[in-house]
Amino acid sequence: MLEKTNLTTLCQQAINASIEAGKLIQSQVDQSYSQQKKQGGYSTASQVVTEVDFKAQEIILHHLLPSIKQFDLGLLTEEATDDASRLQKDYFWCIDPLDGTLPFTEQRPGYAVSIALVSRAGNSVVGAVYIPDEDLCYSAIKGEGVALNGQSFSLSNTADDDSLHVYMDRSLQGASYFQELKGKTKQWAEGQNLTNVFYHVGFGAVRNALSVLSHSNACYFKFPRKEKGGGSIWDFAATRLIFEELGLPVSNSKRENLHLNSPESTFMNQQGVLYASAESIREMISQLNRKHY
Repeated sequence: MLEKTNLTTLCQQAINASIEAGKLIQSQVDQSYSQQKKQGGYSTASQVVTEVDFKAQEIILHHLLPSIKQFDLGLLTEEATDDASRLQKDYFWCIDPLDGTLPFTEQRPGYAVSIALVSRAGNSVVGAVYIPDEDLCYSAIKGEGVALNGQSFSLSNTADDDSLHVYMDRSLQGASYFQELKGKTKQWAEGQNLTNVFYHVGFGAVRNALSVLSHSNACYFKFPRKEKGGGSIWDFAATRLIFEELGLPVSNSKRENLHLNSPESTFMNQQGVLYASAESIREMISQLNRKHY
């Protein structure tokens, strides 16, 4: 079991790593770099990788490898083979060096660096997310709250409008039930005296989750599906802890614990994910999930 002082040290290392990697990423937005396709999930976004992803990963590992040796930690990072150390060690670093590679290559917002320390039981204890194009770093330690650029963060500045904001992946638009889902969501929103429902598409998973924090009525979700994909552990490990520390709903699509260390796969398509700004919104989305899966 890691002590509180250890977690504080490890969180600072994750913050430093995420910021340095993010600075590198931002410096390359309008530069030339190599791109290629990789084996990923069912979406195009999950199959894009660039040399910037690998360079960002190198920076992060330079920061974190000493802690792996010192504290006997495992490692799971997107651009390397899963060595299963996450199933053997008490804790493992879970790294997404560049979440939202597709928006990065298209020179638009939606990308981030995400680092978390996760227990073998599948629960985050440290999280750091850096948004390069906005120079924002969110960090959290289990039981210690959330910080933004080193200062205590709360939801006091959340926009309190009369709309529901739905953050989603492009793949949801192509689902056979999407129009029905929109109709049911609009009906629910009207029942809550919300005048509009806005759908936001094009961010990576990390930015989608954090964008929920900007509204009093918002959600981001991915329903389960049979195809491999649905994001991977590294897409949600840090933001799950941030939501928990803020007291906001975060779970799988059945409102159960969002498990972050399945031995079968790093993919999340079996359980889905659900982030919300209020319990009533999570319940509504969970009911839609039960209908369509």
